[in-house]
Amino acid sequence: NKSFVVVDGKEGKKYDGILASGPIFSPDSKRVAYTAKTGNKSFVVVDGKEGKKYDGILRASGPIFSPDSKRVAFVAAIENKWFIVVDGKEGKQYDGIATPGPIFSPDSKHLAYAIVSGSKSFVIVDGKEGKRYNGIINFGGGRIVFDSADSLHYLALKGTGIYLVQENIKR
Repeated sequence: NKSFVVVDGKEGKKYDGILASGPIFSPDSKRVAYTAKTGNKSFVVVDGKEGKKYDGILRASGPIFSPDSKRVAFVAAIENKWFIVVDGKEGKQYDGIATPGPIFSPDSKHLAYAIVSGSKSFVIVDGKEGKRYNGIINFGGGRIVFDSADSLHYLALKGTGIYLVQENIKR
């Protein structure tokens, strides 16, 4: 009752499970990543190398590759705290991370994602926390969108209104 991934006819290591999102290929199709499970721990396997084991990996976002195929990001949890792992480095822990999870800029240099912390939500770009809102809309067509390599927008809730938030990223 073990699961494994087959890439180009080569069987990978056997695990207790492979998450339903299955393997993903990098944009250049040269790399592959997937989330595996052993016992009650989950971890991301990138190019056949197992990463650190966590209490959970956010299935909705799974691992993602940057547009240039060089970087990998995913959402992980230890106990009830969630954080982004980018290129193997863990970010700050929060109460929750909104789906669909992290998104890379078109030039692969920036990473953005929405956070839930207590009763407030905000967007983090390159590790810097943005303005607090009652919520960030990540459903029904709402999501963080990079308009260019150094600007993005998203919808936020504040009071009784919905606001279009546009940000320029300082280089």
